[in-house]
Amino acid sequence: MLNKVLGLIAFLIIVFVVAGSAVAIFRKGATPGEGLETLRVEEKNPSKGKFGKEAEYNLLGKLWIPLKKSSEGKKATLIVSPWLEYNGDREFYEEMDSKNAQILDVVTSYFSAFSYKEMQEKGENAIKSELISKINAILVLGNINQIWFNDYQILEE
Repeated sequence: MLNKVLGLIAFLIIVFVVAGSAVAIFRKGATPGEGLETLRVEEKNPSKGKFGKEAEYNLLGKLWIPLKKSSEGKKATLIVSPWLEYNGDREFYEEMDSKNAQILDVVTSYFSAFSYKEMQEKGENAIKSELISKINAILVLGNINQIWFNDYQILEE
């Protein structure tokens, strides 16, 4: 008896869905699958951005960098998403893109040389200026003006 009632309910639900869809399609001119989501079209080539004043390079990603152990033996990990601001052109962007691994290595090795306490003592402005000079040392076609961090979190163990 219960199976017959559940089967009847399932059948009525299916009939209701099919009938409702048919009414929506024929009465309102709806097309199945259209208008359900908005597609966001992005450039496939990230180098086709704005160049000249205050262009940005943000293809370094989110980095998880283990910091040096503190004097008390505590471990910490820095989570950082750096991006670089520069006054440049496509050629300079392409140089940065080709040296992406070197830039990542500079950032990673710089931060891993400090403990959490040492980074706090150094301060944000000193860290940024030292990183800028180290990154600019490997670049030939131009210089970065500023480094920004979308994420800057330190996890202590």
